Amino acid sequence: MLTIISFIFVFSILIFFHEFGHFIAAKLSGVRVYKFAFGFGPRILGFTKNQTEYLICLIPLGGYVKMAGETGQEDAKETSEEVSEKQRFDKKTLGIRALIVALGPFMNIVTAVVIFSFIFFINGIPVVTNGISTVIENSPAEHAGILSGDKIIAIDSIKNEDPDRIANIINRSSGEELQITLDRGGENINVFVIPKYDDNYKKGLIGITFEISTKKINIFSAFYKGLIATGSIIRLIFSNTIEMITGKVPLEIAGPLGIAQMTGEAAKLGFLNLLYFTAILSVFLGLFNLLPIPILDGGHLLILFIEKIRGKALEPEKTSFMYLIGISLMIIIFIIATYKDILRVFFK
Repeated sequence: MLTIISFIFVFSILIFFHEFGHFIAAKLSGVRVYKFAFGFGPRILGFTKNQTEYLICLIPLGGYVKMAGETGQEDAKETSEEVSEKQRFDKKTLGIRALIVALGPFMNIVTAVVIFSFIFFINGIPVVTNGISTVIENSPAEHAGILSGDKIIAIDSIKNEDPDRIANIINRSSGEELQITLDRGGENINVFVIPKYDDNYKKGLIGITFEISTKKINIFSAFYKGLIATGSIIRLIFSNTIEMITGKVPLEIAGPLGIAQMTGEAAKLGFLNLLYFTAILSVFLGLFNLLPIPILDGGHLLILFIEKIRGKALEPEKTSFMYLIGISLMIIIFIIATYKDILRVFFK
């Protein structure tokens, strides 16, 4: 039950804000929006304002936007209404149409930034301190008498409580004796230790790890950290995709079943962990939707680009053929992802 509820929660956030991006861009561009719905299926609640019907539907898995002049999005009742050309999506300039299409994926990125920022503001950020967390057995630090809980406050009689600077001094001092001053329960103690060169890390080590504490930050710092975290996820997705394409790592994709399982696991670790997972998925959804596959936003942008090059709109039969290719590709991706999900979930 937790997995189902968590999956609905996550999926609703991802799709709802994606569609909200299309909606707000259309509204600001003067396009007539017939409907903006949260969920699918039968209507539960709704109201109409400024010629737009706002709906909450029975199946809370995302939402949709229905605009005037959007191919395949108008029914007989709506097309029978008189809508001026300046209110039709298909009569807007290519730039405005591209903006309306692109703002959906962009909102997924923005959603991730907001979620990450909220997490950092509530939780704070991890900060490495000068306190010693662990001392490795038979390491130079243990032989010198350094204990877990000590704090390094000076090296060679020079005050130094910055963990990064302390680490740099140790790393470049392999084979050299260092006098390290420790704060042990309020008492200063001097010990002598010789960092040992490590072939794996290519630097001198004494065999300690520093303690990590949590630091509260203001909303502006949290927003900055949210931007950095989102950028890191984007870079990671691109690098992993390139490695999968080049065969450096095996192809790993997840379908609905796999995502539902991962969502349930994240939910078990707490609400903030679920939000963190949601932010990562939001970034992935935004980038995925920008792929140049017809029926995805990226495919729609591709068609607009082709129209720009040709100087005129694509013929309906050509557009339909491209959408058929896109649907076929999405079905293939779905089948592969589901197959891998089944292997991962039931035959691991």
